[in-house]
Amino acid sequence: MRTEGSPSSSVIDGLLELENGFWSAAGDGNFYREHMAPHGLCVLPVGILDKDETVAAVEQAEPWVEFKLHDITAIDLGDDEAAVCYRAEAFREDGSPRYTALISSVYTRARGEWKLSLHQQTPLNDPLT
Repeated sequence: MRTEGSPSSSVIDGLLELENGFWSAAGDGNFYREHMAPHGLCVLPVGILDKDETVAAVEQAEPWVEFKLHDITAIDLGDDEAAVCYRAEAFREDGSPRYTALISSVYTRARGEWKLSLHQQTPLNDPLT
């Protein structure tokens, strides 16, 4: 794992735990409701979604049966902001093709808790890329 601006290992561990939680939450919007900032946005292949739209999309999504995060880079953006970037590979139970994407997530700490402010996915196996 590469780190830029040296976020502490406990911050990195906490952010990666959140990232894993978001991937595990497909089909259940509760994790997103709890851990996404009120002003949060997700930039996905289907469009730019606010928090309510993201929760609705997640609740309709098939769960990932397996996912892996590779080439992780963490960036300290200030006292209460940090970013995590990585390459993800994920598989759904329905047998659809493997999803591979470059991911960026920006977090803001409010009242001692990290909240997802911006999440962006660039698919690598999309025929348009």
